[in-house]
Amino acid sequence: MEKKTSFVDKLKGNKNIIYLVIIAVAVIISIVLIAGYMKDRGNHQIVSPASETSKEKDTKSQAKVLVSISTETIRDGLANMGFLVTQEYYFTNVETYTKEKKVFFNMIDSSSQMVFKYDGQVFAGVDFEKITITKDDATRTVTIDIPDAEIQSVAIDKDSFESYSEKDSLWNPLKLDDYNAAMAEYEKTAKQKALDSGILERADEQAKAIVQNFVNSFPATAEYTIVYQ
Repeated sequence: MEKKTSFVDKLKGNKNIIYLVIIAVAVIISIVLIAGYMKDRGNHQIVSPASETSKEKDTKSQAKVLVSISTETIRDGLANMGFLVTQEYYFTNVETYTKEKKVFFNMIDSSSQMVFKYDGQVFAGVDFEKITITKDDATRTVTIDIPDAEIQSVAIDKDSFESYSEKDSLWNPLKLDDYNAAMAEYEKTAKQKALDSGILERADEQAKAIVQNFVNSFPATAEYTIVYQ
């Protein structure tokens, strides 16, 4: 005699099928999610190193460009200073100017003389336009060649002139040309005194200090050894 399936048993069987379907769908979804995750992770691992390498190359390239630009900027910046007075020499001199001449058929000596006190300045410096800069990337060295200092000018304060004595001969009087000649002699004397005092050596030292301070203001130069000549 066949056993009859009750309504309750049929209902239980349908529920079991539904549960199995739900479980199967959940498993499929999990597999899809895991596969997608692994794919994204793999792509990230492959692309990321390449991206970092590219950034490193860009950074290195920018650093090289920065050093090159800084070198040109240093050269242009120094050249724009032109002739820079780096040392001054102040002086007060007392000089005697004598003019001699023979008169009366070269038989009699006639002389005129003046003694003056005056103040002035001697200016010395370096022509920064002549500074040269060379860079050796192999040795990481920048060489800066600074020209020697030179006397730029001598300035005599004409308002400071004081005449201590003046002897003007009737037959050989002092003229404007004589005063101009005396002025040239005064400037020559003042220049020599400034040289004897070491004005050029001090001007060289001051020029080097100015260049060093200017160069050190560029961070990129920290990557190089700076040699001054």
